[in-house]
Amino acid sequence: MADRGRGRGRGDRGGGRGSRGGRGGGDRGGSATFSGIGPGGDFRGGRGGGGGDYRGGRGGGDYRGGRGRGDFRGGRGGGGRGGFGGPKFAGEDEVFKPNSAPLPDPNITKLEDKILSDLSMASKMSALKISSSKGSKPPTGEHMPHRPAFGTRGTEVTLWANYFALGVKTPSLYRYSLKAMLQVKEKDETQTPKKKKKGGKEGKGPKKLDKEAKGMKLQAVIKSALDQVSNGIPCATEFKAQVISVSPLQLPENNVVSVPYTDEGKDDIYDVTFDPAPDINMDALRAYVSSMQTPTGDTKFPRFADEIDAISIITGFQARASDQVGSLGSSRYFPLNERSEINSLGFPDFNTVIRGYFQSARPATGRLLLNANVSHGVFRPAGNVAGLMDQYGLSSPANMLNKYLSGLRCRCRILAEKVVPGSKGGKPAGERIIKKLIAGVAMPSDGSGENRPRVGRAGATPSEVSFFLSGSVPPGLTANAYCTVADYYLKKYGYQVKPKYPVVKFGNTRPIYMPAELLEVIPGQVLKRKTLPDETAQMILFACRSPVANATSIMTMGRRVLGLDGNPKLVQFGVTVGKELLTVKGRELLAPDVAYVDPKTNRKQTIRAFEGGWNMRDVKVVKAGRHILKWTWVNVEFSDRPSEPGTVLGAMKDWVAFMRRMGISMEPTPINYQFGPTVSIPRHAVPLDALRARFKELQKQSPQFVFVVLPGKKTDANVYNAVKYLGDVEFGYPTVCVLQANIIKRQPQYFANVALKVNLKAGGINHKLNNDVSIIKDGKTMVVGYDVTHPTNLARNVEGLPSLVGMVSSIDQDLAQWPATAWSQKGKQEMLDETLRERFASRLKLWSRHNKSQLPQNIIIFRDGVSEGQFDQVLDKELPLIREACEKTYPATQKPRISIIVSVKRHQTRFYPTDPRHMTKSRNIKNGTVVDRGVTQATVWDFFLTAHQALQGTARPAHYTVLLDEVFRQSLGTEAANGLENLTHEMCYLFGRATKAVSICPPAYYADIVCTRQRVYIADYFDRSETQSTTSSNTVVPSVEVHRNLADTMYYI
Repeated sequence: MADRGRGRGRGDRGGGRGSRGGRGGGDRGGSATFSGIGPGGDFRGGRGGGGGDYRGGRGGGDYRGGRGRGDFRGGRGGGGRGGFGGPKFAGEDEVFKPNSAPLPDPNITKLEDKILSDLSMASKMSALKISSSKGSKPPTGEHMPHRPAFGTRGTEVTLWANYFALGVKTPSLYRYSLKAMLQVKEKDETQTPKKKKKGGKEGKGPKKLDKEAKGMKLQAVIKSALDQVSNGIPCATEFKAQVISVSPLQLPENNVVSVPYTDEGKDDIYDVTFDPAPDINMDALRAYVSSMQTPTGDTKFPRFADEIDAISIITGFQARASDQVGSLGSSRYFPLNERSEINSLGFPDFNTVIRGYFQSARPATGRLLLNANVSHGVFRPAGNVAGLMDQYGLSSPANMLNKYLSGLRCRCRILAEKVVPGSKGGKPAGERIIKKLIAGVAMPSDGSGENRPRVGRAGATPSEVSFFLSGSVPPGLTANAYCTVADYYLKKYGYQVKPKYPVVKFGNTRPIYMPAELLEVIPGQVLKRKTLPDETAQMILFACRSPVANATSIMTMGRRVLGLDGNPKLVQFGVTVGKELLTVKGRELLAPDVAYVDPKTNRKQTIRAFEGGWNMRDVKVVKAGRHILKWTWVNVEFSDRPSEPGTVLGAMKDWVAFMRRMGISMEPTPINYQFGPTVSIPRHAVPLDALRARFKELQKQSPQFVFVVLPGKKTDANVYNAVKYLGDVEFGYPTVCVLQANIIKRQPQYFANVALKVNLKAGGINHKLNNDVSIIKDGKTMVVGYDVTHPTNLARNVEGLPSLVGMVSSIDQDLAQWPATAWSQKGKQEMLDETLRERFASRLKLWSRHNKSQLPQNIIIFRDGVSEGQFDQVLDKELPLIREACEKTYPATQKPRISIIVSVKRHQTRFYPTDPRHMTKSRNIKNGTVVDRGVTQATVWDFFLTAHQALQGTARPAHYTVLLDEVFRQSLGTEAANGLENLTHEMCYLFGRATKAVSICPPAYYADIVCTRQRVYIADYFDRSETQSTTSSNTVVPSVEVHRNLADTMYYI
């Protein structure tokens, strides 16, 4: 949602305001002919103060700033608001372990230099041989090119890194893939045969009974199977898909182990298949990290993925096996019994955020490393169900309580049966515990058939719920008759139920009822829906911590939770974990100067950036966009909270006057319609209908711009989504939204924030760098960014939802305008489909239209968001489509040079300062810090760049990896590494709506925003997936294209 920013975000910072925007100066009133409340109306309105973009940012700027992606939700956002409780750094040292940081290991530095020196010599010899062949050129476009050199520019600094050295003396390991299937009982195999339909076709027949164990059940089954076959052989597993061991496991001939599973009160048997997989060659891994040389012909990336995965399984086994630690995904672990690490998110669902720890093995030059980081996860509430009901509120609507409890797995206390004197029969069963999945509370709709349960009301209590008893019944009860839950427990168990709590049910078709007080929700169950706005705010308060706090947690609680000390499993496998965090070399790159226009002289005015930001007071934008001749505005209000029209109108006048002083080319007054600007919407009505009617009325004079004032202090997502869908898709009006609560404050900072978006949408240039960006300044290089967003963080029903693709590209050497194209493809598919060929060709043609019919000689692509395991797919699936687009667009005699760089924010590497002289006010490393050695592989061309200043929390660097290079080495030679790092860093100062460096380079950042805007257009489908329980596999989500009026513009900003 581009022009509303991102409220509180996730990651480094986010809703930060940064430095002030431009002042604008001058009067507040605007033109006396500014009309809009009614036909010919003319109102001034009040003053107000305050400001700030109403959705904030992704760290890094007044207007939206850097990105960041939060551990606890995976997606995208920038920041936090504090979370320190009291003084910001109370009781903390300025840096982690002051005056005790060791120098980076000189042996590793020496090895890194030697490896690159050897590679350089080998490359020169190869080039010499090739050049001896007539007409040959040295190859520069090989996949995953070797690092040409380490960067050298900038001030060298020593940094802590959140890595431990790993000693791995593990021998080669045996590996088995696992699968656990429910054993089909004999009676199930002899079910009624399928009936034939007319025409001789068979009916569907009974459902297949084979069921694969998953989740907590799978963990219990695998544990039991390993207890049978390990026989003292050291083994480790992630309790999901594989097990590794130092010796072959003693398996039956068919490799199938049968395991009884009675935890859920059934006598089930699971067959666990141990399928031998290729052995893990640890010797080859050790040889690789010591030399960085891969076996001849092996081009796979990441290198030795199976071996690294095996080490991560070993180091993570103790935490995953513990019932006091919850796990999320493959590498994140959360202590369930440490109160200091747990924080309630409060009403409505009383979920908890837990501070946990990530761990993963990584290969690096000369050594293996363990990456450890603080991580946060959101979990469902745990504890006695009666207590949870009290907390939630027994007076709450039953359907809400039903939703609150459904899906929680709990331990059910099955009481010992009452002994009746003189009764016959066997010995009564003793008390036992079984595990079940709660379906909700008792409801009148429960069950089916003639003897379905009788439930007096939704959320009925034990005396209000009756079920039919048949067959053998406890003494004192009548067979083939109805019995209340309260009476049943009294007669069978001698237990007096607590009468005030709703009955809990298991299953819906044939429900089983139990009293709430006999149920205990198992801790560590992950929340599967999106967090609510208030929950997100609480989560950020808890998660936002300084670098010192996070580093200290990793060294103390983190080591304890992950089991890095005194762990017998590590001893069994010959693995040791270093006691201290590592230090690495970093370099602080010099920030570029920024240029605007002096309003007095209309000449370039240079502004020096300080700590990643600058002030645009008393300056004009570099270049105004298209003249906005016809514009109008809409004031949206809810009918139960009408706005003060004069106040809003006066603020709009002031803002328009401010924009004109900033150099934005627009008329001083709006189009004069025969109706006022206000659209009143009933509180629970559908905003789309009312706004569509107004947008149709605006068509009469074809406005070039529509400003929309949104109601209240917080953005109403339904209103915002409706505005963007109507403007971007149906009518083709560029729209800019402002919050009424902010615009009426008339704060210059806020006026400037939104004005920057207006100029970009009009095709203008807000600011430039004082010195043109190297390699771009000759006007022969096009930069492209693209990203894919998936239907994630949804509770259910994602099957019918698409993945959304956003692509942007530069059109000249200014790197200010980034027109977009977007489309949808099959859901959860990261690699782009055939549409890429057509859309990439359209970007080339767009460049040509802006550059005198010339096509770019160089194309630099920033591919956002793919994991290391998908690098090969980018080269194998997407690159061929890009080359085909070029072949169809370029003349036969011309072929562009292409470089592809993957940019990633969703990683766990962090750096902490060791010297107070090299840190920011938030005690983070300085903006512009780059790291390309110490925790990297010398032969892989990658680097970590912290371009932005993290205002709070711990800065997350962006990680860039070169997958293909036909541009930098050929253009810059030995300076290729410095050139790429410098280009990426300087581009972070060119994000058009910020006065700060952003945390990831603009092409990747803009592409991400385009994806977010695409999701707005089909928000209704995503919202439905959160609330409906029926399948959506047949849902056809329409493909949405922006209106032709907005094609090839920055409509999304």
